[in-house]
Amino acid sequence: MPKKTKKTKKASAPETVPLRNRCLDTLRGLAITLMVVDHASDLFFNMNIEPSNVRMVTRLSMPLFCILMGYFLARSRRVHWERLLQIGAATVVTNVLFYTLYGKLEILASLLVCYVGIVGLKLFFVPLVLAPFLFSWDASQAVFDFPLSIVAGCVAQGVILRCGGLRVAIATGIVLTVAALVVSEPSRYVLWFVLPATLLIALGIARPQWHLRGLEWIGRFPLSIYVAQYYLLVLLSR
Repeated sequence: MPKKTKKTKKASAPETVPLRNRCLDTLRGLAITLMVVDHASDLFFNMNIEPSNVRMVTRLSMPLFCILMGYFLARSRRVHWERLLQIGAATVVTNVLFYTLYGKLEILASLLVCYVGIVGLKLFFVPLVLAPFLFSWDASQAVFDFPLSIVAGCVAQGVILRCGGLRVAIATGIVLTVAALVVSEPSRYVLWFVLPATLLIALGIARPQWHLRGLEWIGRFPLSIYVAQYYLLVLLSR
């Protein structure tokens, strides 16, 4: 009689948590920092958005943040409901103050709409990269500080960078730059920075370990810092 041998189960390999891209965290931190400078310039110095002052440079913050959001959402295969709720909560808290001051909804509200749009449309969100060409007919200008046609175009650029690669994203970045011709000020200035923001993010993807410690830390807690800085700046400016 042959001896029965016990079957041994193969040890399953431990699941590894993907490493954070420190460079993209740094770029997200840069975007938040530029937003702080932009808000401070408005609240303390009543500075208009013009090519001759610092608020032109701070336009980089919006495409950086939007393209990063589109890139990460396109990469994810599941809906991060917790993150969606966090953005929703931050949107409510921030706009209680912002809407009181300006009578419009600020950038987080626009990003929340685009987040829901990507969740629902997935890759069908990509054609919205052409949305800025419809700026003249964008009724959201009356409600949102950053109209949905502009924000959706920038977020779609992030999806394209993730799914289509850098060459395609450079092409659509050029298209968005051309779209600035049919967009009024100050929204057109945002589109001028889409291509530079795309190239910065592509560099961050290629060099994930490059970082600046302070900006990296800010980039890991963007929502909390964004909400806190706005309330703090408004309080100090009164």
